[in-house]
Amino acid sequence: MEISSDENFKNNMLAQLYDVYENKMYGIAYSILNNVEQAEDAVQDAFIKLIPYISTIHGVESLKTKRLVVYTIKNISIDLYRRNRKETQLFTKEVEEKVTSENQKGVPSVKTVEDRHMITQLLSKLPSKYREIIQYRCFYELSYREISSLLHISEDVAAKRYERARKMVKEMIGDELYG
Repeated sequence: MEISSDENFKNNMLAQLYDVYENKMYGIAYSILNNVEQAEDAVQDAFIKLIPYISTIHGVESLKTKRLVVYTIKNISIDLYRRNRKETQLFTKEVEEKVTSENQKGVPSVKTVEDRHMITQLLSKLPSKYREIIQYRCFYELSYREISSLLHISEDVAAKRYERARKMVKEMIGDELYG
């Protein structure tokens, strides 16, 4: 069975997309899901969702393509996160009761604070417009131009928000360490 030139084009384009975006997509998925396996699954699902759009992609590294890729992985990851949260809520009450009963028995609760957990908590304390700019810039490695396009703001505003967000995070870290 011969492969048509159209199928060769699609396969080649998909391979190029994978080479360019796989790591960024994984980073986005992991930043939302905080789970290695689920982030890998989200990337795989995203590539499957991108297949119908392959013929419309003219430049692998174009802004339009980057937006499509970011939008796709972000939505898949958020959907998976929501599904996880619903499942977690079913068991939360049972776990809380168990922890409470163990603590009442004198079993100490040991909490280790990992860097990832601390960063997630710090970012959750930021106003959404600053949290979003930090995520786009640091996790997704987008330029100010790309961020400004996604958020419909100027590049200068994007840069200024990022600067303010960094200052807020530094102050919060100082409060966490010395507060």
